[in-house]
Order: sequence, then structure tokens, then C-alpha cells
Amino acid sequence: MFGGASLMSMNSDIFMEYAFAAMLILIGVEAFFSFWKDRGYYRVNVLIADVSNGVIFALAGIGILVGALFCYNWLESNFSLSQIGIQLFPLLNPFSLEPNFTVHWNVLAAWVFSIVLADFIYYWFHRHTHTINILWACHVTHHSTEEMNLSVAFRGNAFQRIFEYTYFLPMAMLGIPWEMFFLSHRILKVYQFFVHTRFVGKLGFLEIFMVTPSNHRVHHGTQRKYLDRNHGGIFIIWDKLFGSFEEETDEVIYGLTKPVRTFNPITLNLHVYSEILANMKKARNWSDRLKLVFKEPGWKPDYMITPEDDFKEPAYLEKYDPKTPLNVMIYVILQAIVLVSVGLLIWKVAKLDVTQGWPLILVGSFVVFSLVSINRTMEMKKWSKRSEVIRNIILVGFLVGVAVYFHIPAIVYLSIPLLALALASLFWIVVKRKTFYSYSLATS
Repeated sequence: MFGGASLMSMNSDIFMEYAFAAMLILIGVEAFFSFWKDRGYYRVNVLIADVSNGVIFALAGIGILVGALFCYNWLESNFSLSQIGIQLFPLLNPFSLEPNFTVHWNVLAAWVFSIVLADFIYYWFHRHTHTINILWACHVTHHSTEEMNLSVAFRGNAFQRIFEYTYFLPMAMLGIPWEMFFLSHRILKVYQFFVHTRFVGKLGFLEIFMVTPSNHRVHHGTQRKYLDRNHGGIFIIWDKLFGSFEEETDEVIYGLTKPVRTFNPITLNLHVYSEILANMKKARNWSDRLKLVFKEPGWKPDYMITPEDDFKEPAYLEKYDPKTPLNVMIYVILQAIVLVSVGLLIWKVAKLDVTQGWPLILVGSFVVFSLVSINRTMEMKKWSKRSEVIRNIILVGFLVGVAVYFHIPAIVYLSIPLLALALASLFWIVVKRKTFYSYSLATS
């Protein structure tokens, strides 16, 4: 009658499979209407940067997730209320269809409590990522875009989940099984996807208690009155209760108060960590060094403040939008499609079998290197020509090896068009090297 732990885990995976497919479709629909209506909500270069960061976020999250769920399960199995006989969260399906449709209210209440508690904890984690510098370093990537659309939801920092999952460990000590926590967390994250849009205005009475596109747009604003506001994931009531709510009134200017002028995903993931280390070296004592880590983003001791640290509004006058030649952009789009597909395939394989460690790490590292290279190619950096040559040579060798080593027709058939693209890409770069250099000299 009821589903058990394995069923809940399977249902969580099925939920994400359908949710991810829906996300991709909705991004396509939103992008289409943005171009059709000439809204300017999407730029191809920003979309590629968003998805590149999303792939890196997903690949880094494989190992982080395994470690986090191990710790969560260990705590729940050894130090939770369930270990002293208090069983408040049965891992069961709240609905049964046979012999008649039945709602099991105690189970439903446990699931609702788990989701609401997950959102409450997420509120505090999210709020702290805006008020504690070392946590801001793991969240800044998400805010680094100067656009607001559904693809922005994919732009995550590779290290965020290390800190985020730590915040949720108290749920384990309450006796909430990891499968229940995991599905609750996934519901929260999927809901968050839908509020990253400019196409939806205010939603009437829902604005009172739910996170909506309107009040989440505020969260991404660079204006002073919008800074560090509206941290809720599903429910906006936490912001209203704890004094961090702001209504959307003026049009939002999206991004960072100190814009990062690059699409390089490594820079977008690490630049605040780098700034913290650089500032710690300049600090005169350990008290200031610790404050640079744990005080609010932007804090510096008086002797380190410069005119560059002054708050500027608006944060920028022009969006970062390098004018990439059309032929280079077409090249980047083709490479991005292949790399994102490979990245998602690695993510899927790793979910099925995480024991294939080194092959997955090597291929995943190649995908990350490749995503950095094509994003820098969009910016016409001189060294990206060299990195693209190296990348395509490695890819040609890998695909030839796959075609020779594996005798599975499907793999061979997939390798052939990828090999053709890699060879064509290599030829194009070599033939166009002078043109590429002429465009890139000014931005190298």
C-alpha cells in the first residue's frame, strides 16, 4: 500500500527527470518569445555562460552530494530522535490508490513539515550568503549575470552545496530520513527555477506569502534599496517575519554592485575567494583577517578602503556584451551544444554508478576545461585560439580511441559525427588563425 525508502528515492529521481525536461522546454519557449517580442531578455553569449556554469555546478555536485548524503544518513541513523523511539517522519507515500483513494494525513503532515522546514532553513542559509563574506563567495556566481531569465537558475557556484547541505543537517537530527529531505530540497530548487523570469508580473494575493517572480527580481537587484532582500525559496513570509522583505517598485538593474566583466566560469566561481585571500595578505593583524572572512561582503578595515570601494548607483552604465564575430559565435554555439550534452551524460552516468571515479573525473575535467575555453573564445581572448586547438586535438584522439575500442554500434555512430565536428573545428581554427588573432589582439 505504501511506498518505502527505495520507492521514495526512485520517485525523487523521476521527479527531477521530468522537472529538468520541463525546465529546458520552458527556457526554449521563454527565449523564443523574448526574441519574437524583441524584449532583449536573452543574449546567446549570456545563455551559454549560464549553462556552462550550470554544467560545472552539476559535475562538482556529484561528489559533494554523495558526501553530504553519507553525513546526513549517518547523523540520522545515530543521533536523531528516531534513535530514541520518537518516529515522527514515516518514509511513506501519503496517498494510496487501492482499494480506494486514501489520504494518510499523518504522513502528509510529515511531508508538508519537511518541505516547510527545508524552506525555512534555506532562508537562513540564503540570507547568510549575503551577509557573511565566505558564504557570499559560494553564491556570488548566481548573481553575476546582468540578465534575468529562466536560464539564470542554472548559474550556480561549484562549491555552494558544500555549505548549503551543512545547514540542513539539523533535519537529520529530527529524524527526517535523507530521502524525505532530498525530495523536499529538490522541490524547493525546482520552485526556485520558475521565479527567475521577467515575463510574469505581480501575482495578486500570492505576493502575500509566496516567493514570486516579482519579489525574487528584487533579490537580484543592484540598487541600494534592493540589496540583500527577499531571501525566501518558496515562501516570502520568512522575509516579512525577519525584516528582509522589499517590494518591487522601480525597474530592477540586475547583477553585482561590482560587475565581473567576463564569461570565464573559473573566474565567476572563484573571484571572491581570490579577493578574500588577497585582502587577508594586505591586512595588518589576524583580527582584521578573520573579519575579512566572516563579516559582510565588501567590508574592509579603514586603512584598506579605496575610492573603488564606494557604492555606485547604477552599478554599471553598459552591460558586458563583447561583440563576437558571427562566424566565431556559430562555432561556439556548436561546441557548447556538444559539451553540455557530454556534461549531462557524465552527470547521468555518475548518478547510476559513482564507482567509476577516475574516468568520470578525467572526462569531467576535460569538459570544464572546454567550457572555459569556449567562453573565453566568445570574448575573443588571444590564448583561447591555442586552447581550442589543444582541446580539439584531445577530443579527436579520444573519439578515435572510443570508436576503435568500443564495438557497440550506438557508441560508434555517436562518435563519428562528433569526430567530424572536432576535425572541422580544428581545421577552421587553423585556417582562420590570422582573422582570429586580429580580432583578439585588443582583448588579450
